[in-house]
Amino acid sequence: HQPVYYKDPQTNVYAKPWVRLHAAKDYVDMAAMLKKYPKVHVTFNLTPSLIRQLDDYDAGAKDAYWTHTEIPAAQLTDDDKRFILRYFFDINPKIIDRFPRYVELRAKRPADEDAVGAAINGGWSEQDFRDLQVLFNLAWTDPDWLAQEPLASLVAKGRDFSEADKKTVLDEHLSLIRQVIPLHKEMQESGQIEVTMTPYAHPILPLLVDTNLAKVALPSLEVPVPPFRFGRDAVLQLQKGVQLYQDHFGVAPRGMWPAEGSVAQQIVNMVARSGIHWMASDEGVLAKSLGQDSFDRDTNDVVQDADALYRPYTVMGADKIPVAIVFRDTVLSDKVGFTYSGVPGSAAAGDFIKRLHDIQAQLKKSGATGPHLVTVILDGENAWENYPNDGKDFLNSLYRKLSADDSIVTVTPSEYLAMFPEEPSRAIDNLWPGSWINHDFSTWIGEDEENRAWDYLRQVREMLQKYENGSRTPPSDEALAQAQDLMCIAEGSDWFWWYGADQNSGSDADFDQQYRDTLKQIYTVLGATPPDWLSVPIIAEAPAQATQNATSLISPTVDGTISEGEWDGAGVYAVGGGAMASGGIPLTQAAYGFDAHTLYLRITAKQPWAALTGAGGLGGQSTVGIYLLPPGGGNASAFSRFGGASSYLGFGATRLLEVTFGPQAQIISATLASFDGQQWQADADSPSVAVGGQDLEIALPLKQLVPGAGVDSGDQIQMRVVLSQGTGQTQQDQQ
Repeated sequence: HQPVYYKDPQTNVYAKPWVRLHAAKDYVDMAAMLKKYPKVHVTFNLTPSLIRQLDDYDAGAKDAYWTHTEIPAAQLTDDDKRFILRYFFDINPKIIDRFPRYVELRAKRPADEDAVGAAINGGWSEQDFRDLQVLFNLAWTDPDWLAQEPLASLVAKGRDFSEADKKTVLDEHLSLIRQVIPLHKEMQESGQIEVTMTPYAHPILPLLVDTNLAKVALPSLEVPVPPFRFGRDAVLQLQKGVQLYQDHFGVAPRGMWPAEGSVAQQIVNMVARSGIHWMASDEGVLAKSLGQDSFDRDTNDVVQDADALYRPYTVMGADKIPVAIVFRDTVLSDKVGFTYSGVPGSAAAGDFIKRLHDIQAQLKKSGATGPHLVTVILDGENAWENYPNDGKDFLNSLYRKLSADDSIVTVTPSEYLAMFPEEPSRAIDNLWPGSWINHDFSTWIGEDEENRAWDYLRQVREMLQKYENGSRTPPSDEALAQAQDLMCIAEGSDWFWWYGADQNSGSDADFDQQYRDTLKQIYTVLGATPPDWLSVPIIAEAPAQATQNATSLISPTVDGTISEGEWDGAGVYAVGGGAMASGGIPLTQAAYGFDAHTLYLRITAKQPWAALTGAGGLGGQSTVGIYLLPPGGGNASAFSRFGGASSYLGFGATRLLEVTFGPQAQIISATLASFDGQQWQADADSPSVAVGGQDLEIALPLKQLVPGAGVDSGDQIQMRVVLSQGTGQTQQDQQ
């Protein structure tokens, strides 16, 4: 699988190279290696989002890493060099270790911005950059192809590559891209493999139906309000996926791996209507569907109720069309995906076979009658780079042992169902909504960033619906179809995977940019102007480091007078950077503290507030706005109230504590407001504020900050202080 990466419509260049690089390293050799073992039958899942990009490369598309490789080293600009130094080490260190010159360049890689500047200005030679251009692409090629010409000569050469060597590697990558689909089609037609599909853009289907389904597994999970509910899009994703499969393989798909193994009873009927005969998920989903928390295992990881796990089931929707469903053995699958990479290949393969024999023994011991099916499902590309020699030793050993073992038969699910037409004999009445990860959806929804991404998606989807129902007129039918296709892409699971703290790509901000660019493009193809909020990163700016962390609870008296010791336990942030026309930022620090019931804030100015807001100071009316993002979600604004789209806060604020001054620090008003999606709406209750000398003190009850729920220990609150002044309240500065 690969998501649909953002492609610049003007240049035909993809932002990321992973379709090309995994085609060169994984997609061809995984199938080609299997051909040597005809007794071993395997199922391969090729996602439509991967296939459509393979087609696009075949038709002439490139990626930014490709174009930066093609630039002659002597013609690299400073920006080109920065790109190469940043991204051309994006590969598993174990792979780099196979190439001595790559190891040498890694040791020279700049560690900080000063070192980058030094590298660009002569620290790295032209040959250094050229060798890195070649080695990055060469290393991302499967060892089987590196052992053959034309690449074997480049591996032997090792360094001092020429410009022509780049073309040799890139031409080989394109050749491998063009082999992926024909090879899988040939092997499916020979009967050794089954090729399955996934809905078009790899969406979490149940969440397209209703994001509230995430709360079934986790009732306390914070989900977007209002929810995303577009079941018709789930149907469209299935239809488009089936059609793309038929276009490439000449037959309809029989099986489906729902994206991330994500299923729910609510998708069963649409899956059945799409013509899918079977689908797959995880054993945790089966356990919950059967009314239990998990499957018990003994000290050797053997499932005790083996008869329940190792067989297909039937699920059925409103139309009463049966769909078979199989559930993977989580431990065995994860052994291959994550654990065996640290074990010698032959020993790991032997352990795999032993575990299958242990399952057989348990079934025999329990008196269960067959047939039984052990389902092993794992990521088909990312595991192997963690293995020595890209997993060759393990996979070849495993295939040899499976071929020689008379007590084990490898089958595809469709083969199994054809061999035993009476199966599956057991039904699941209510399929649990969950995925292969913890039998829930929390990887894709529930954290603030994830929920904000879903909210962005909903708003754009509601805009698109106006063109679909005729209340707005699209430029053409083709433009509407293109917008709908982009919407499908934006609904893909991978965007939400990288939001939040539970996953980290190392370049999450890049995915954030691609996601928002995709949503913007929907507006553009419809002839509309993308809204400003789509230019606001969902991933908030990294917060400033406190100059002093909070050390104890405080309960200062809010009177504008700073008594000795009352703020000693507070956290402090120093103000710095930027400049105003009046000669610098007029604030020195922002302090915070709290007790069990109240958040306290103290904003300190460089001079007395009376002088700051009086004659010779800011003058007129001025406002201190404290933009807050407490837990709890809600509509958010990423811009300060008076600065508009030019004043990005660095995060989406849901609450605004605002103190407005007249001349001589006279407090005109103090309000706490919530953002309703369009404007700030003030609460009925006002915070306590006082100003005296250089200090503005504020007390805000925690239950007022987060109505009803309050704030718990461990919760985080993001904050930015903005000082605005003048007619029209034009923003002057923010910190």
